[in-house]
Amino acid sequence: MYGRTVGWLCFFLFFSTALAMPGDPISRILSRYRQSDRLFHIINATPADDSTALAGFEEIITEVGKMGDFNGKDTLLFQSWLKKAILLDSKSNYTGARDAYRRTLGFSHPDDSLLFVTYINTGGVYYNLNHFDSASYFLLRADSMTGHFRGKEDEVRLYNTLGVLYFDNGNYRQGKNYFSRALEIVQRKKPLDTASAASLQTNIATCFYHLEQYEEALAIYKKLLSYHMFSSYVYINMGNANINLHKYQEALACFRKVDAGKIPGVLNEMGYTQMRLNKPDSGAWFLDQLQLGAHKLPLNELDLGTNHMYRADLLADRQEYMPALNLLQQAIIIFSRNFSNKDIYTNPTSFTGTFAYYRLFDALVKKAEVFRQLYKTQPGKDIFLEGSYKAYQAALSLLRAIEKSYDTDDAKIFLKKKSGQAYEGALSVCLEFHGRHPDLDYLEQAFKISEKSKASIITANLEENAFAHAPGIDAELLQNERNIKYNIARLNVRSEEATDKKEIEAIGREKVNYEIELSRLQKQLEQNGAYYKLKYQDSGPGVRELQRQLEGNQALISFYAGSGILYAFTVTSNGFIYTRIDSLSRIQQDAEAWLYALKSTGSGKKFKAGNIGRRLYQLLVKPLQQGIKSKDEWIIIPDGFLYFLPFESLPADEKGSRTLLETTTISYRFSSRLLTMGSPGPKVAADAPILSFAPFAGGGQGSLFPALPASGEEIADLQGARFLNAQATKEQFLKEINKYSVVHLATHAISSPSNAAASFIAFYPEKHSTIEDCLFLEELYGLDMNATRLVIISACETGQGELVAREGVISLSRAFAYAGCASTINSLWRADDKATSYILRRFYIHLRKGYTKAKALQQAKLDYLASDAINKSPAFWAHLVLMGDTGPVYARGMNWRWILSLIPLIGGIAWWWRRKNKKSTFLKDDGI
Repeated sequence: MYGRTVGWLCFFLFFSTALAMPGDPISRILSRYRQSDRLFHIINATPADDSTALAGFEEIITEVGKMGDFNGKDTLLFQSWLKKAILLDSKSNYTGARDAYRRTLGFSHPDDSLLFVTYINTGGVYYNLNHFDSASYFLLRADSMTGHFRGKEDEVRLYNTLGVLYFDNGNYRQGKNYFSRALEIVQRKKPLDTASAASLQTNIATCFYHLEQYEEALAIYKKLLSYHMFSSYVYINMGNANINLHKYQEALACFRKVDAGKIPGVLNEMGYTQMRLNKPDSGAWFLDQLQLGAHKLPLNELDLGTNHMYRADLLADRQEYMPALNLLQQAIIIFSRNFSNKDIYTNPTSFTGTFAYYRLFDALVKKAEVFRQLYKTQPGKDIFLEGSYKAYQAALSLLRAIEKSYDTDDAKIFLKKKSGQAYEGALSVCLEFHGRHPDLDYLEQAFKISEKSKASIITANLEENAFAHAPGIDAELLQNERNIKYNIARLNVRSEEATDKKEIEAIGREKVNYEIELSRLQKQLEQNGAYYKLKYQDSGPGVRELQRQLEGNQALISFYAGSGILYAFTVTSNGFIYTRIDSLSRIQQDAEAWLYALKSTGSGKKFKAGNIGRRLYQLLVKPLQQGIKSKDEWIIIPDGFLYFLPFESLPADEKGSRTLLETTTISYRFSSRLLTMGSPGPKVAADAPILSFAPFAGGGQGSLFPALPASGEEIADLQGARFLNAQATKEQFLKEINKYSVVHLATHAISSPSNAAASFIAFYPEKHSTIEDCLFLEELYGLDMNATRLVIISACETGQGELVAREGVISLSRAFAYAGCASTINSLWRADDKATSYILRRFYIHLRKGYTKAKALQQAKLDYLASDAINKSPAFWAHLVLMGDTGPVYARGMNWRWILSLIPLIGGIAWWWRRKNKKSTFLKDDGI
């Protein structure tokens, strides 16, 4: 709701009143306008004053509409429609205000300040009508306008409304950014507007608790209580924060202090809390109170939708599934806005709007779960299982649309962490349907669900990079987007290093500005129809498309780790099979023990994990081998803990006499969708240059990092641009990147499993500053490496990082893939330098012969096993893994030695052929 007093609404008619004769129609209209305008500007206007002013503006609009053109007509109508809209808005008549604001925009605008405010007001009423796409459109139009006419109060209102809009879309990080921007403006004005500051701080705290930073949220709420304003709003949010901390009694104590007459939605939350306390009758009572008082409470329609959802939970707990489904369908209708079908077997289908509503996702998932519960009571009723499947499909389509509308990767990752249950539910329903109807395509649909859940953030970024070549898309905007992301990454790094509170706050404000600018830029890009269509398309490769990408000897194995179950989908050039492995917890325990043995081997210790290896073979390897015995190359898409497990180190048979390295070429991918995203580029000549860095070959140079003497030897034979010691700087790397097909980094690296901003690759300490001398993981996201075919990161644990469900390990390897690099070779643990150096030197020999990257790495490891090295356990060679495209980098050259060896054989065949033909001719001449 917006205030009535608006001093910016000055009215200048563009004609002289002297031109209007006393008693003529124009004079009467002007006199009526002045009377209404005077009432409009009364600071403490009464409802009667507002009603009289509104009637006056409506009369003017009607009378002027009947008249012909005259000087100033459009300006008079613009002002009258605008003031009518504001008066209706202040009365909460949002439908009437919306129509009036839209009519206002149909006239020419006296100045930009009026247009700016009209856009804000129009967006505001659309928000109050729960039309979020339209609200977004008008608010972002206002946000795109720049100039001195933007009043501070209007900017605060703009940023606050945008913050609420992003908040309702589930993008709590961006919502907090806009609230913080508004608060910054308020705090600069003296004297401080305490009410506005408290309101915005409440919104910021609410974002914190939705971001699961509950203690931070509660600390702000407790401070706000001392202002003795907005107490009801503070208490309801404190209650919700306590619910998430499972402090239900504390939550109820907060809710009881809320005025339900002002915030009736608190009745929903009290009912929900009682349900969490296993008091369904008490929960039902509170939910009923909201329904009973709906006619007299200031009830938002969304409160009613939430009430339907909570009541559906109660009914489902009582196994009253059909009534629960009907209530959920009503909630879906309320939340979707553009869907009105009451049939519980139908769902919304279009989610490509800029702001898809997150509550709709919750309602669809609940509906799918209730349908599945209903099916379990009547297993023969396929219609119930199909209802669950379709609701899940709608929820996942909505989820992907929401994710693509988010501006920052942080927000997308947070969303992924919250959505795993929906993907797993959809997958299990599909597989259950496949068991009942194996002749239908449910198995392939399950595979697609699994794959769409994986590496969606990497995939989206690579797709958007490819959009640069779409017709009409401004490449400069895309470059600006990349620059902003790089600057945000730099600020994240600085924030990690900063210790001074003021510096941290300044960095935070700068980051907010960049993230808001990123949002504006992305919305600007979406104005291009081709870009918008490409960005929001929800397609993925099917089995047949993947089969066309695979060679006859290859198998694509995609894992999905569910609740106690490991699903494995295997695609070959001529087949598609599914394997269910029920021993997930046992496999995980053994895999962790196997990795511990690999990492702890060394310094005289032997690798002792025979029994563990035999179990892993029986539980994991053998089930895979049974379906693809003839395939000697595996492309593995891991999930969960499997990202840390080098499959090539596992036994290949019952006795454990051989490893998979000796029987199978193995590589890894983040998602099958990356197989079909186009070729990584043409092969290059065998003598093509390589970019290599060894910053610590000659010593630590006084830095925090010790010398790596073997690193100089490691790159000594590489032809191309070699940078050693003082030459191997971060600045030099950024200058040379994307000019070479192959990049080799023989250096130190740090991978933090809990904080991506603290992971980096070390270069020569030219400036003696970690921030300036090291390339941080987040900085890689802003680089363009689309021309790079392969990066070898010869450093410790570069494949380590935080494991994010369905997105993979947030590692340096992933960051290079995000930047467009086709593939990486990285290390899963700290291994012997000499063994690593030997394997990588042999790798280049085989790579230059034209071998695929996967085959070259396998052969290099086999060379190591055949060498005179003393330590040959997997601990010394299995740490190096290939992630990404497996294809060759170099064109296969002519092997003249092999051709020369064939000359005697070719000559013998030719001699035999001549003798045969001569004998045949002789026999014919004799008439036989």
